[in-house]
Amino acid sequence: MVRGDRGTYKIHLLSANILMEPDDAHLCIVPASARGERYLPFEDDRLSLILSKAFLPAADADITDESILTRFGRGA
Repeated sequence: MVRGDRGTYKIHLLSANILMEPDDAHLCIVPASARGERYLPFEDDRLSLILSKAFLPAADADITDESILTRFGRGA
């Protein structure tokens, strides 16, 4: 579970999919190409993916991407 200002999210540990509470609407987040902005030093790619997907909804008040913001209105 991840709590942000706009809502609460569940991250599936096997698929790394993000589901928005209360109706489990899927929040699709596609990683941007690597720009060297953040590096997560984990050997396990799955853990790195899960953690990187947890950071975005945790800071959901800072999101400016319109395609993601429209999903919040639908899920919340």
